[in-house]
Amino acid sequence: MLHHQDWARRFSLLVVISLIFTACIQPDAAQRQAATIKGVTAKDPTTFVSTALGDPATIDPALDYEFLGYQVIRNTYNTLIYFNKSDSNSFVPELALMTPSLENGGIAADGKTYTFQIRKGVKFHSGDTLTPADVAFTFQRGLLQGGGASPQWLLAEPLLGVTDVAQLVDASGKLADDQAGLAAADAAKLKAVCAQVMAAVVADAAAGTVTFRLQKPWAPFLATLAQPWGSVTQQAWISANGGWDGNCATWQKYYGKSSEEINKTKIGASENGTGPYILDHWTPGAEYVLKANPNYWRTELAWPGGPSGAPALKTIVVKLVPEFSKRLAMLQAGDADSIIVDSAEDYPQMDALVGEVCDAAGQCQPSANADKPLRVYKGLPNVGHSDIFLNQAVDRAAGKNYIGSGQLDGNGIPPDFFSNLHIRKAFAYCFDWATFIKQVQQGEAVQVYNVMLPGMVGYEEHSPHYTYNPAQCRAEFAAAAPELAQKYGAKLDQVGFRFTIAHPTGADQWQKVAEMLKQSVAAINPKFVIELTDMPWPDFLKNQQANAFPLFINGWTEDIHDPHNWVVPYSVGFFGINQGLPAALAAQFKDITKRGVAETDPAKRAAIYHEFNQLFYDQAPTILLSVQLGRRYEQRWVKGWFYNAVVGGDYYYGLAKK
Repeated sequence: MLHHQDWARRFSLLVVISLIFTACIQPDAAQRQAATIKGVTAKDPTTFVSTALGDPATIDPALDYEFLGYQVIRNTYNTLIYFNKSDSNSFVPELALMTPSLENGGIAADGKTYTFQIRKGVKFHSGDTLTPADVAFTFQRGLLQGGGASPQWLLAEPLLGVTDVAQLVDASGKLADDQAGLAAADAAKLKAVCAQVMAAVVADAAAGTVTFRLQKPWAPFLATLAQPWGSVTQQAWISANGGWDGNCATWQKYYGKSSEEINKTKIGASENGTGPYILDHWTPGAEYVLKANPNYWRTELAWPGGPSGAPALKTIVVKLVPEFSKRLAMLQAGDADSIIVDSAEDYPQMDALVGEVCDAAGQCQPSANADKPLRVYKGLPNVGHSDIFLNQAVDRAAGKNYIGSGQLDGNGIPPDFFSNLHIRKAFAYCFDWATFIKQVQQGEAVQVYNVMLPGMVGYEEHSPHYTYNPAQCRAEFAAAAPELAQKYGAKLDQVGFRFTIAHPTGADQWQKVAEMLKQSVAAINPKFVIELTDMPWPDFLKNQQANAFPLFINGWTEDIHDPHNWVVPYSVGFFGINQGLPAALAAQFKDITKRGVAETDPAKRAAIYHEFNQLFYDQAPTILLSVQLGRRYEQRWVKGWFYNAVVGGDYYYGLAKK
């Protein structure tokens, strides 16, 4: 079961806030940019300048759980394995000599033991040599540091069978995020839990290996290790800078640390990785600067055709510039190589400067104005999507402001209104995907047919799915009427219904989804009334978790690129809990998700997730919407950028300016 105590921060990454900015293109800047197309190179070919909207939460790989910190960590640390360039589903060895598999013996036949041969001669930025003990310590420390604000649940689940180490001390979960309570727990129990963690990740200095012992087979384990929280740290450096020293008698003192606490030490405010870049400085509120690691250990290609040796770019400068107009001015003046674009509303201004257009695979061609200075990549798939969730068991007290009278009397709906399958299907047939994608998402999105992302194991391009069909919407409402009349003593078409959809303030795209649904349902029968209201994000989340909403729009951004990270929250995890799914249906979903994550053969997993997809379609608990496609704008002198949906942002190793 997934862990979501830091939900508001993570979900805020998905809220699309439509901000429209204006900026004047200065003639001298435009002339300077046009000159670059005629052969003038970048001002400084060794320095790359980019922008960000905020600061990293922390640079401690064991704690950071947001994208801004990930970008620093990915460039300064290494993981055991990494993604194979743009392929989010395959891996290449990094600090490991090979990617474990059943064929090479790195994964045991029972799927519960993973052994990594650790690369020799790798140096930390401190100059010390990486050892297998450092690798094992990295994961032991992460698991024991735990806490609801960290990503460690992703490793605790397969390695410990829980989502937080505190659950091993007290199975009730009451010690989660309770630093004082955990520290006061029985000393013998605390040591036993530490011993269990140490036994789950074991270094063998003589063999040069690190072995992970899982509680059960876990298909997404490699995908989990490739993420920033799998970045390898040095035990001596962590200990010397205020972190855990590896002593099982003291681990509880370091449990559940916040980013504010960690950032008071070098562990959170600086780094000592093995990666291609070294953090020169981080000035919160202003910038961070990375310098190339001249002694980077990599001698072979990072991936076929990839880079090796020291980075080509010697300095990376990431400036915090919240205002789009200032970012655009930097780009126009040639003072930035790439910038963050807030939303699709900014595309027209950017497109006026584009001379080259590329697709997600990096295939490029000149634009209609080939003398312009920028390059744009279009059609970049996202790793998240927003959807419409139907609640089959609204809490009557909590939801009184959203279900009106609580009766089928024209002034409300019963709390279990959406428990009627025909009602759920009617709403599904009443959503207009084509108009939504064209008008709201500027045509740069694709409808999703399954819960997981397109291209992922289990996603089926020809899966049955709902389409906008007003006639079928009307027919489903009619089919629901006899059961509703028998249950509530009222005729649906005569009395109608009324309920409220809430959305977070500023979540313009979610508001437009609600407006479209309201209009299409009212077109079936003017007595079918949906009202809209907005509220601050914390209040929205609080009401959702209280099962107050009969229908809500929300979204998910994956933690790991694996179907398990999708099917669980959409059935038995966060969303399923907030949708009041019947126990029998939840049990079916739970059985499928357990079998799916334990099966490591992709073809067999796909067959299991086919069961999930069919059940999800048949029961229609959620109206799946679309995956919005993104863009990237950069100067045309930038070379070597590629897109990996999981990594996102910039991986600077391999970039150059020419």
